[in-house]
Amino acid sequence: MRTLALLLPLAAMAFASVPASAREVDRQEVDEQFMQHLPQERKLYCLETKAFTMTDGSERSACVNWRAQVRTRSVRTYAALNGPEEDSSENIGVAKNCFALAVASQNAPDRATFNKDSFLAGARTEFAASALANAMQNTDAYRIRTYRKRFWLGGR
Repeated sequence: MRTLALLLPLAAMAFASVPASAREVDRQEVDEQFMQHLPQERKLYCLETKAFTMTDGSERSACVNWRAQVRTRSVRTYAALNGPEEDSSENIGVAKNCFALAVASQNAPDRATFNKDSFLAGARTEFAASALANAMQNTDAYRIRTYRKRFWLGGR
């Protein structure tokens, strides 16, 4: 009982720092990597067949158009800007511009690896500076986060 009484104020503080409702305002891809531990899927198949009459008069179906297919498992990392459910369109526009600058500041084309923690730290710093420089309102309701999605690269 006493432990519960001590935890309630901490739980209230944790929920107070999270916006009551948020939506994804903008998103940009910031990294893509092959999943090295999963093998590629390879498939050879017949795309088109044709019926032939053989010299002995029998009918035979044969493939006249072969295809080879390779699929590779990949992971994309996205940076997302979450914001309040309701805000002025002007402020949302400013937030999107600040987000674009924040992502660009951390997304060098010659980067060899992606480090989520350093990306977020740098992007959040740049977002805050840009928001201040552009007199963005309601800045505490906006958050930058990353998330990953797995997908197959190649046909099926």
